Amino acid sequence: MIDKHIYIVQGEITTVVGAIKRNSRWNTHTSLDEEQDPLLKSFGHLKELLNNRKELSDIEPNLFLRPFLEVVRSEDTTGPITGLALTSVNKFLSYGLIDANHEAAAEAIENMADAVTHARFVGTDPASDEVVLMKILQVLRTLLLTPVGAHLTNESVCEIMQSCFRICFEMRLSGELMRVCLTCLRSFQIELKGIAIDVLLPSGSHQLLVHKNVNFW
Repeated sequence: MIDKHIYIVQGEITTVVGAIKRNSRWNTHTSLDEEQDPLLKSFGHLKELLNNRKELSDIEPNLFLRPFLEVVRSEDTTGPITGLALTSVNKFLSYGLIDANHEAAAEAIENMADAVTHARFVGTDPASDEVVLMKILQVLRTLLLTPVGAHLTNESVCEIMQSCFRICFEMRLSGELMRVCLTCLRSFQIELKGIAIDVLLPSGSHQLLVHKNVNFW
């Protein structure tokens, strides 16, 4: 019997790949172009890998996370597509698809934290962009509060906190996104009590970037 976790990952692949192909930039693309596109190619490799496995635990977490994190890092994807990839990553965390005891779990979690704290996407409109920022916060909160988050280094925890501070205090936010920000910060305060606050204040060394003249800063 095939592990239900494999079906979860396959379902998320279908969702994200479908969104990429529906994007306007694919309207005139041929099948050859699709084969050469690095994002779709990465998802294609993952699909082949999953088709030859019965247990997700047989696959290193980095391997099934990589295509989704590549979408999160890509500055050429639109906000809605980035948002779908973030939703997938959050689902993998929430459903426990990453075994905290796996020998490669620490590396996978570090890669996830790095990708999400340095997320990039093409802005569309303020409302849609705020949805993506909200999903970034949700993933960071889940990452820090789930058992597998114990693998995060102090540096990654600081990056997560700094990203939340930047979104909360350096952007003009709607009431809903501000509520999500404050919920995240309260959760972090409970989880990280005892860590000096001056260590967590934003340094400005990195930024979450939204392209196409979206004025969040």
